Parts: sequence; C-alpha cells; structure tokens
Amino acid sequence: MNRVLHIIFWVIIAAGISVLVSFIEAKHKQTTCTSFDISIEYDDDDPLISVDEIRQIIYDSFDTLIGKKLIDIDPVQIENMVNEIDFVANADVYTSITGKMNISVTQRKPIVRIVNNANQSFYIDKTGEAVPTNKGFPSRVLITNGFIDINYSDTLSIFNNSKLAEIYRLATYIQNDPLLKIQIEQIYVTKNREYEFVPKVGRHIIIFGGIENMNEKFKKLLVFYHQGINNAGWNTYKSINLKFENQVVCSKR
Repeated sequence: MNRVLHIIFWVIIAAGISVLVSFIEAKHKQTTCTSFDISIEYDDDDPLISVDEIRQIIYDSFDTLIGKKLIDIDPVQIENMVNEIDFVANADVYTSITGKMNISVTQRKPIVRIVNNANQSFYIDKTGEAVPTNKGFPSRVLITNGFIDINYSDTLSIFNNSKLAEIYRLATYIQNDPLLKIQIEQIYVTKNREYEFVPKVGRHIIIFGGIENMNEKFKKLLVFYHQGINNAGWNTYKSINLKFENQVVCSKR
C-alpha cells in the first residue's frame, strides 16, 4: 500500500511540474522583448566585426526586435542568419523570462592573411575556412604574399586548391609553435612555387623550399634558433637554407 501511495505521490509531482513548465512557457512567449544584447568572443584576437554591424544586419532583416512579443520572434531564424555571417564561427540566441534577448557570438580565428598578385587579400582561419577581410578591421596575423594568383571567390574550400592547402599547413605549424608564432611574420611564395620566411628578429631570409619533409625542416629551424644562432648572433646571416637533408646551410653577410 505504501509503495502505491509513493508512486501516486511522484506521479502527482511530475504532473504538477509539467503543468508549471507549460504555464511558464506560455507566459514567456507572451512576454515583450525588452532589450536586445549582443556579445562577441574575440579570444584575444583582433576584431573582424563589431556588435553594431551584427545588430544592423539583424535590423535589416527583422526590423527592431524590442517591443515585439517573443512569440512573434523566431530565435532559430535569427541564429541561423548570424551563423551565416562570414566572420562568425558560432552564434547562440536565447531569451530570458524577463524578455531580454541575448546573442552570444564567437568570432572566427584567422591564422594567415593571403595577399594575391592583384593586392587583394583574404584570411584563412584555424579550421581551414577562407574568410574575407573587413575594411576598418585588420587582423594582425601571419602574411603570405608573392606569386599567388588565387582570389577569394575561388576559395569555396581551400582543400580544393593545393597551394592554399600547403599555406594552411605551414601557417598552422607556425601558429602552434610558441617561438615560430612570434618570430615568423611573413611567408613568401617564390616564382618556383616554393616558400621563404621573413622573420621579425634578424636580417635573414629562411629558405624553406617545398612542403615536402615539412616537420623535419621546422625542427631543423627550431634547433638552429635555440642553439646555433644564439652563438653567432641574430644579424650574422643573410640566409638560412633548410632545403638540404639533415643540415642547415647558412650564408653570412
């Protein structure tokens, strides 16, 4: 008997909670949107887009949201639209019981800026997605220029372009190494489709060559930076050549 009463008690509790939740949801939908706030997580990177720009994009499609009932606002539609903005990695839209609408945005993270032969540029982010530039919002990242004939309109997927895929691999390795990240500021694509690096410290050029044996070449460079160049001095060499197997060939000034 006690077991039956116990079951009945919890059924009543569950039913009560269900009714209460339904009431709160119905009440929530009739609530008027009282404010509309946007936050952007830049993760210590330079901004590519501002809160005002995102707000204007939303207003252009939905007019002002403030004063509308939440039942007349489709947060999923707004979320999908914000997620389609080139500079947005992810967006979440949610409302509070008091009628406050919040949009939480995570910005894309560029790791390299491509500058082509026509001096047009775009970014590649850490996921390998091509991202356009935004006038007035430059991002201080690794630069790649030289003999590049690729336009942003050609970059539906960088992995369909072997040269962009190579640059992405190089930039990712540089981005993930603490020393290389602060030391290498430019990748130059030569006429022979090989790569040279321009450092921030030292008046030398790093001749990298092709993408083959990439890890071994970077390891040789790091060993040389940690051991060899400290003894000779940062401005001793004109070039550091990594193209030869098992050795680093340096040319002095």
